[in-house]
Amino acid sequence: MTRAERVSRNLNRALHALFAADERAWLLGEDVADPYGGAFKVTQGLSTAYPDRVLSTPLSENGITGVAGGLALCGDTVIVEIMFGDFAGLAFDPILNLITKSVAMYGERTPMRVVIRCPVGGGRGYGATHSQSPQKHFIGIPHLALYELSPLHDAADVLAAALRRDEPAMLFEDKILYTQRRYVDGRVDDRLAFELRGADGNWARVHDPDATGAPTLVIAPGGVANRAIAAATRAAERGRTVEVLVPARLYPVDVDGLRDLLAGAHGVIVAEESTAGGTWGSEVAARLHAEAWSLLRGPVELVSSADRVIPSAPHLEQAVLLGTDAILDRIMRLPAAPTTATGDRGGRTDTAPGTPAGVSPGVPGAVPVPRTDPSPVDPPPSAPTTTAQPGVPVDVPRLNPNDDSYVLLEWLVADGATVEAGEPVAAVETSKAIEELAASQAGVLRQDVAAGADCAPGAPIGQILPESAVPASVDTPGSPAAAYPEPVEAVGTRTATPGRPLPPAQRRIADVVSTSHREIPVAFTAVRVDVTAALAYARRAADQTGATVGLTEVVIAAVAALHERFGALYARLTGDGLVVDAEGPSIGLTVDVGTGLFLPVIRDAAGLDLGDLADAVVALRMKALRGRLREEDMAGMNFLVALNDTPGVTVARPIIPPGVTCALSVPDVHREVVLDGDGGVRERTVADLGLAYDHRLVNGAQAGAYLAALGEVLQR
Repeated sequence: MTRAERVSRNLNRALHALFAADERAWLLGEDVADPYGGAFKVTQGLSTAYPDRVLSTPLSENGITGVAGGLALCGDTVIVEIMFGDFAGLAFDPILNLITKSVAMYGERTPMRVVIRCPVGGGRGYGATHSQSPQKHFIGIPHLALYELSPLHDAADVLAAALRRDEPAMLFEDKILYTQRRYVDGRVDDRLAFELRGADGNWARVHDPDATGAPTLVIAPGGVANRAIAAATRAAERGRTVEVLVPARLYPVDVDGLRDLLAGAHGVIVAEESTAGGTWGSEVAARLHAEAWSLLRGPVELVSSADRVIPSAPHLEQAVLLGTDAILDRIMRLPAAPTTATGDRGGRTDTAPGTPAGVSPGVPGAVPVPRTDPSPVDPPPSAPTTTAQPGVPVDVPRLNPNDDSYVLLEWLVADGATVEAGEPVAAVETSKAIEELAASQAGVLRQDVAAGADCAPGAPIGQILPESAVPASVDTPGSPAAAYPEPVEAVGTRTATPGRPLPPAQRRIADVVSTSHREIPVAFTAVRVDVTAALAYARRAADQTGATVGLTEVVIAAVAALHERFGALYARLTGDGLVVDAEGPSIGLTVDVGTGLFLPVIRDAAGLDLGDLADAVVALRMKALRGRLREEDMAGMNFLVALNDTPGVTVARPIIPPGVTCALSVPDVHREVVLDGDGGVRERTVADLGLAYDHRLVNGAQAGAYLAALGEVLQR
């Protein structure tokens, strides 16, 4: 598959092409000129190539947009960059009362070729005034079209479509997309394909060509598209068919491009990052109901971010913004699509007489579940009993070799609920990650262990019972949950003792720290390294690749490069005293999400260029923030880079995780004044890099030589 460019590079290329083709094109915005090239580097190189037509302006969105309106009235093409979409409110008056009205209020149609670009959305910790998605506030203004970039559309095509209208447009750009790569060649991954359809290729349809059954359609623009695609993938693991539809033009809504898909769809969900109320999703729902009512099988569902101000702290921001889990939850809340024996889309599932379609008798609100065990089953006992039920146990597998027990974090399905084969039923927390346990067959879940309890690898925590083996409750006929004994309480949960217990995540961290201190003889050495050149290199790499590159990524690349020279620092010591060398550097890094510390791993780090390495770091951090890290994301580490970059922290001694020989701490950088060789004074930026090492495998001389070599690499 073709190696795709990043979304920011794609947009930059589109702007360069526009300026090369249109001699009357202007770009106005704050700090858009080189060398800065815009807050997100989208306008890089334009002012150098077109110095008379690319102008950095004063900080006045109202003034910038007013000037754009005047240039457009003279027949020019104008691109306006609003540094953050939140500030588009300051330009609302010239948008509402000058640029859009000028199309039709002078007695004849006046072309107004203005595109107002607005970086929007959260996910980067920018806080309440730099993270909003204000698209909904501009819907319904006559002659104003709204577009949004996505990883599935070429920015040049989107710009061309917007300008062809000869009317003003706003182009919203989710900031989280800038460093991500586009999807090309009609593929999202090995399973999912995509196609462009409708006028101007407006709709991108992401689907599994091999899927059967009536799909749920999730309509998701811009940066929400990837979250919807991730939710669709996880829903597929639970037996659901989901297609994701991504528009380039938000408004006016293009219904014609959806009609044939709606005819075969089981349900429709619109997902957007704005808060609920007066939204683009509401507009989509209204248009679908007005123009495609006969094709819909139910109401259009809407899912948005929480109705709150967006915080800066990553874990709080995650709780507010629309994420993959919320989209997945809305998908799974829809009743399962009825299927026929041949797997054709549509049709109904037969149910008992008097039972509504799509509901299993005896289990309120449950969806039909195919019986997977055709063998006869003895009649259920007449009264509740605690004897063994003819079910399949839900066992806790061995998830990693370092833990003797895990924490049953939560049950994902209620006791007595009907589950499908492969559906996640419980979440178990290890010392490294949170893992979901799936039902091995369809049936009814019985919980035998309460959430919060410790559970050993291999131990059962519940059972999946055939529906026919579940007794009915004498109090609530048809409800299996009441027939079960209470789940086993976690040890000590009924004892009222002073204080509060450690949260499960903190308990796991405490276990790892205790093991490290108990078993590993740690020595520690720190050196001061001039990182001025490394920071400059990171900035150049960010400009060249479009990736988010900083000192962390440069240090990880340097650590990976030193593996061949210092193999002993990447080796591990087995329980019987044998030294096992690492074939290649697999570098772990610390990710603190506010509710726990995680150690995801970048495998084969030496084989990645700096841009791809930065992509890997961002991807792992986002998975950690969204609670999606798995054991495989944290397996195989042979060197740890511990980030201790809280402002003011200059030296930090990291913990060495069991199975690793060395951990390098990267603290906050600070500036100092030094004398140069000629007796002059100069300022430099330094970091006190610290190496904690297992003294059984590495001695002080080796540690010192390693830090010296690392310093040389960073100062080149």
